[in-house]
Amino acid sequence: VLSLACLLHGAHLYLLLQINTSAERHWLHISSDASRLAVIWKYGGIYLDTDVISIRPIPEENFLAAQGSRDSSNGVFGFLPHHPFLWGCMENFVEHYNSDIWGNQGPNLMTRMLRVWCKLGDFQEVSDLRCLNISFLHPQRFYPISYAKWRRYYAIWDTEPSFNDSYALHLWNYMNQERKTVVRGSNTLVENLYRKHCPRTYRNLIRGPQEPVTRDLDPGNK
Repeated sequence: VLSLACLLHGAHLYLLLQINTSAERHWLHISSDASRLAVIWKYGGIYLDTDVISIRPIPEENFLAAQGSRDSSNGVFGFLPHHPFLWGCMENFVEHYNSDIWGNQGPNLMTRMLRVWCKLGDFQEVSDLRCLNISFLHPQRFYPISYAKWRRYYAIWDTEPSFNDSYALHLWNYMNQERKTVVRGSNTLVENLYRKHCPRTYRNLIRGPQEPVTRDLDPGNK
């Protein structure tokens, strides 16, 4: 992972090599932040955290995902290869490195760079913002349930939301210190989302520890 992090900027390689990873408070998160920047800058594509449920295609090439009115996340983003915004992020990653602040190399970095590149106003209704060739997508696209309300995913809803304005849903696993899980037959929002949008994953999640793994021989049962 460190070798990927070193791709951030050759001129500052010496600084990165001086990092004592065993003493870093948030090294797991920092190395993940570095790796996703380097990989997407080099190859292009879309990055999604593993606790994101995709529900429809994302019709954007170069985009950041807002998790607040003017705050960007780094749990979801997409760019074409060698996009200058990501190169600027990699430079900023090294120049303003501070491991004592959680998110300084992650969502805070994306937010800092977005403010350098763009002068954006507030979102109007459910409309995205655009600056140069970057789209800043409305919080409803990926974060219709905010991090402060993450438990709502594990609740039973009288009427479940349609999420018609969303491309994917972030489950905020980092906030889930209570280790809430998908429970078979619970009828919680998260169970129904997995059942609808991730049927194969759902079957793996609900399989009991003693149940054998069998092949699905019915080609029509996807």
